[in-house]
Amino acid sequence: MMNAAPSHVSSLKLDALAMDALSPQERDATQAHLDACLTCRTRAEELASHRRHFTAYVLPRADRLPTRVSPWGPRWRWWAPALALSSAVVLLLVLVAVPRPPEEPQYALKGGAALQLFAHRGERTWKVEEGEALAPGDQVRFVVEGLGLPYVLVVSVDGAGQVSTYFPFGGTESGLLPSRGMPLEIPGSVVLDSAPGPERVFALFSRKPLSFESVAPALRELSAGGADVIRDRARLPVPAGAQASFLFEKTQP
Repeated sequence: MMNAAPSHVSSLKLDALAMDALSPQERDATQAHLDACLTCRTRAEELASHRRHFTAYVLPRADRLPTRVSPWGPRWRWWAPALALSSAVVLLLVLVAVPRPPEEPQYALKGGAALQLFAHRGERTWKVEEGEALAPGDQVRFVVEGLGLPYVLVVSVDGAGQVSTYFPFGGTESGLLPSRGMPLEIPGSVVLDSAPGPERVFALFSRKPLSFESVAPALRELSAGGADVIRDRARLPVPAGAQASFLFEKTQP
């Protein structure tokens, strides 16, 4: 009987290895696999190249983002991108556009414009499922795919009536994506507060920057509709070239 071919290492685990976020046993096993598998070793080298590009060319721009407290108060905190990159608890999830092995589609964003959330709690980092309940204190990061459109504005509305802008943080218009045509992690993370209810996040992609004021009325109308409307409505009537949304629930503390 022939032995089954060993499964490939996921991009998430490759990033965890690079960030020294694996247990000693997982680290040794993953490194042993890379030594024997040209496919995974090549993907690891490509991920490392993207990390170097991110550090050299993206962070100098991202460091100019405001570091003041969010105008919506202490409900959310935005971590400086440099701190997020240096922290062992937040993984860099820049996904490269190379063929994926069949066993890891859960880490890929496919099809049209897309928005995916990744959460961190304690020692665990995972991909959040649509509608999943998250807890106060969970750290959340965003991965987007904008069909090659160069600008994105990431905004949200929750059941408590709060309207927030997450990228660019505190900005008045869309931010320029550092690269196009592949899933990309937005710098920085947010920490969930203790207010329960639905939260819907929108990624609005465009060829030219969108102003926050041009989308704010639609967000406020959605907020006024209450929790059920927030859960049901996945698009905003705004002049974006493409858009994607993601819903999660915030649980009671």
